[in-house]
Amino acid sequence: KRYELRNLELISTILSSSLTASIVFEDTYDAANKIAQSGARGMFSSAVLKTEKNTLIARWNNGTDDNDENWFRHILRNWVFSSPLEMDIIHSNKIIGHLTLTGSISAVADFIKYSIIILLVGVTVVISASVIVSELLHRSIVDSLRNITQLIHNIIEHRDFSRRIPLIEIKEFNVLSGDINKLLSEIHSLQSSLLSENQLLAAKALKDPLTGIFNRSAFVIHLQKLLDSAADKPFVLLFIDSDRFKSINDNWGHSVGDEVLKTISQRLSQFESDNDLVARIGGDEFSMLMTRLTDDSQVQQLVAQISASITTPMILDNGIIITTSVTIGYAWSHALDTAKDITERADANMYKIKKTHGDQR
Repeated sequence: KRYELRNLELISTILSSSLTASIVFEDTYDAANKIAQSGARGMFSSAVLKTEKNTLIARWNNGTDDNDENWFRHILRNWVFSSPLEMDIIHSNKIIGHLTLTGSISAVADFIKYSIIILLVGVTVVISASVIVSELLHRSIVDSLRNITQLIHNIIEHRDFSRRIPLIEIKEFNVLSGDINKLLSEIHSLQSSLLSENQLLAAKALKDPLTGIFNRSAFVIHLQKLLDSAADKPFVLLFIDSDRFKSINDNWGHSVGDEVLKTISQRLSQFESDNDLVARIGGDEFSMLMTRLTDDSQVQQLVAQISASITTPMILDNGIIITTSVTIGYAWSHALDTAKDITERADANMYKIKKTHGDQR
C-alpha cells in the first residue's frame, strides 16, 4: 500500500510538470494525449486536469479497470487508494491548475493473485511431499515392526534363536534391532551351551562310569525300541555273567576286579555292530542286544566266539595275569513280548546253563 501511494505521487509529480504548458496555453489535445499515453502504461486508472478557474482541460479513464471491477478489486482499491490524489500544478510560483489521479490496482491485484497462486502451489507441494514422506516412513515403520514381530513369533514357535533382524533404515529401530540381535546372540550362545551340557549329561546318564559302555538305563531304552519293531525283525538278548569275579576281588583286590570288568567290556564291544548294544547291567553282569542274527546256529557260534575271547588270559597294567570265563544265556524276541518277558527267559536260560556247568565264581 505505501509503495503504491508513493509511486502514484511520483507519477503525479512527473505528469504535472509535463502538463504545465498545456494548461498555460489551454491545449486540450496535447494534455489529453500526454495523459492517455501515461495511463495506457497502467500508471493510473483515471485522470482529470483542470485550470485554477476549474476549467476542464482533459479527462481520461481506463475502461478496462471499470469493466474488471469486482468485489475484490473494489475492496482492494478502497484499501490502497482511499481517495484520489490531487496535485497542484505551479507555474511562476502561482497555482495554474490541478491534476487529480486515481491509482490503478491492476499491479497490486496481479501481485496478490500470483502470490496466492505461488503460495497455494507451495503449500500443495509441501503437503504432497509430506504425504509421500509420511507414507514412506509409515511403510518403513510397518516393515520394521513386521520384521521384529515375525522374528519373535518364529522364536516362540520354533525356539530358533539363530535368526537375526535385518538392517533397518530407521535409526531408532535399527538401534532397537541391534539390541535385540545382541540379546538373541547371548540367548543362542546360552542355548547352545545348555544343549551341549544336556547332551553330555544325557550321554553320561546312559554310560557306565567304570567301563565306558552303556548302562542298565540305556539297555532298557534300546530293548524297548527293539521290542516295538520286533514284529518286523526278531532279535536276540544275551545275558552274560562273569565267572570267578568274587574270587578275583577277594584275592587281588577291587582295583584288579575293576580292570577285569573293563577288559571284559572291551572284548564284548568287539562283537557289537550297527543297532546292537553292549551294556553293563550289574556288578559283573552284562547284556547284549544283537539284531543281525537269524537262527540258533548263529547265536551258538557267537556265544562260542565270546567265550573264547573272554577266556584269553588278561595281562593287566601292573603285570598281573588273570584268567576268567563267562556264562551266557540267551532268548529270542517273540511277538507281543514285553521287556520283562524276554529278560526273564534270557536270565532263566543263563542260570540253567550255569547250574548245568557248575557256578565257577
